[in-house]
Amino acid sequence: MVGAAATVAVGLAALLLHHGRYYWGGDTPAAYYGWWYHLGDLVRHGHWSTLDPHAWKAGNLAAEGQWALWNPLIIGLGLLTTVVQQTLVLATVVKIVVAVGGALGVFRLARSYGAAVPASYVAAVAAPMGGMTQYLDLPSWWAGQLIWALVPWVWWAVRRTAVRGANPLAALALGYALVTVGYVYGTIMLIVALLACLVDGWLARDRAALLKVLGIGALLGLVAVTVYLPGVLTSSVTARSEELRFGGKLSTDPVSLFAAVLPTSAVPGTSEHLVPFAYLVWFLPVVAWLDWRRLRAGWRPIGGLLFFLLATLVIVDGLGQLGPLRWPLRLQPFLVEALVVTVAVTWTRFGLRRPSGRRLAVSLGWVAIAGALSLWWVDALWRDHLVAVAVVGTGLVVLWLLVRAGRPAQAALAAGLVTLVVLAVQHTAYPDLPSPNRWPPTDLAAFQAPLAGAVGDVMQVGAADNLLQTDPPGGDLLLGSAWYLNPHSVQSTYTTINFLAYKNRYCAYYQGDTCAEALSTLFSVEPKTGQRRVDLLGVSSLMLISRDFPQHRLDHPPSGWRVAARTTNTTLWVRTHPLPGAGAVAWSSPGTRVSDVRIADSGTSFRVAAVPAGGGTVVLSLLDWPGYATDVGRLTDPVDGYLVTVHLPASARGETVHVGFHPPGWTAEVAAWGLALALGAGWSLFHAVRRRRVREG
Repeated sequence: MVGAAATVAVGLAALLLHHGRYYWGGDTPAAYYGWWYHLGDLVRHGHWSTLDPHAWKAGNLAAEGQWALWNPLIIGLGLLTTVVQQTLVLATVVKIVVAVGGALGVFRLARSYGAAVPASYVAAVAAPMGGMTQYLDLPSWWAGQLIWALVPWVWWAVRRTAVRGANPLAALALGYALVTVGYVYGTIMLIVALLACLVDGWLARDRAALLKVLGIGALLGLVAVTVYLPGVLTSSVTARSEELRFGGKLSTDPVSLFAAVLPTSAVPGTSEHLVPFAYLVWFLPVVAWLDWRRLRAGWRPIGGLLFFLLATLVIVDGLGQLGPLRWPLRLQPFLVEALVVTVAVTWTRFGLRRPSGRRLAVSLGWVAIAGALSLWWVDALWRDHLVAVAVVGTGLVVLWLLVRAGRPAQAALAAGLVTLVVLAVQHTAYPDLPSPNRWPPTDLAAFQAPLAGAVGDVMQVGAADNLLQTDPPGGDLLLGSAWYLNPHSVQSTYTTINFLAYKNRYCAYYQGDTCAEALSTLFSVEPKTGQRRVDLLGVSSLMLISRDFPQHRLDHPPSGWRVAARTTNTTLWVRTHPLPGAGAVAWSSPGTRVSDVRIADSGTSFRVAAVPAGGGTVVLSLLDWPGYATDVGRLTDPVDGYLVTVHLPASARGETVHVGFHPPGWTAEVAAWGLALALGAGWSLFHAVRRRRVREG
């Protein structure tokens, strides 16, 4: 395990020699780092919350899921981000440590299925080197990397509890960490791993093991209710697609997977064809050296592993989109884990100790066909394909010679070295990362420089994303969740769900950009209230992307606004008289007056000073997420399709009204969480006490 950890750490650290920002691009600074920081800052100040009204479309933390509100690992990481100044260094160290941890989980999983130590070492080293892990999860998609690292540990711990009778605490704790990451693909793969354990128990006719796996699954299912039910019950107002189709972005096919033994293999016919997402593992052709007759006779002890492999293969090569679930290559890292563990285990159990030259020829033939396909798909990289064929072919020959000589330890070390060489070949052929590099700052202080002069709630108008990618702006722009590291309340942050009515009204993109037309929309009048929409939102500062507007428009803000600052890329408009911001009372119908308005993340309170005999209406500067409720009057259709609107009866005069928010299904969610923790703790304690009594007896 120490050797595997060192090999993986060296390989991943070496990537920094070529690309110093390798671990600091794409969604890491645009989404995840800001989420870590904001969550850590909230907890640090005692304000753990499921909603941030000031973030508007991105403010439903519970429905987003990936905020990981219930995850102690992410909360701890968030607290760390609030005190560490070097953002790039912290992100890099965290990602390498997590990748090493995932590799060691693969090692332990392979050992639990009976793989020899040398074979387990090879599996652990190869696991983080798959195409999706290298080109998306490690550089950008943090949640994908984290669930990839946790799944083998959870699977190992469940097997340890079910097969060896160990205390369930490790399985429950690791499973809790996996589910509360809030990335649904992790829970999907947890289900597949639990099914694999059930298959193992069924094949072994071990009723006790089956019951233990079912118990673990039931408790983690309760945690999943807490994490995912808010998103399900909120989906009616979000922008998530319900499409069902094959193909499309980040999908693959069987032929591409067959050729994915080469590090230069690519997925043909997609917009990502120049990135080796499909690459699996270079030593997969050694399956030709197995004794297939013995495998057919003795596969039952690894039936669960084979089930996991088959299920993952079907998912990765299946539907391109199933409702809100899309891009099946997201799960390709789990196929890599399944393959390397399967190869390690089957080689240990069924490998030929002296494979023939004919079997070597079959392996080399596989590599040659993969090379031909790669040349056909991307002929411009013919030199790189030839180098890849030569390296993989040579590696297989070296392994074959060492295996025939009866030197498994030397063969494992050689395989680890070849894996690093293959990694170098891949990044030489494909030096560019697909996720955009928006040149985010590398230290915490630099995130706090933009928006000098802004007051109140801030909204960005215009498109900053492409500008940041093509022309590093030098510190006057941020994007997405990076605004959470800024001292101002910016509603143009990153979201995976969006609020559909708000999104359509202001053409608001997931990462915070808007179209230029949003400026006119903001200063248009909402017909029911007669108020300008920018007033209903409670926005007091507008950061305009200068190149999206004529200079005359930038120089002449509407009445009540002034130009407060200019930078290379932005023009800042600020109200002459700022508004309270999100949560405030934005409008009251004629004859209705309120006072003593009190604003909190959990809701807004106000006293009704006057209301007509026929009742009145109060509009709040809040997105009408499912979960809002009022203790006086009733909520009615949201003004403009998205603003919380309260109808007050005549009897409300003199009453204090509280419009509060809890995620829909909140009582059930908290109850499920508490029940899962209580039952899990009780089970673990019972096991420990019983084990102690047995030992004493």
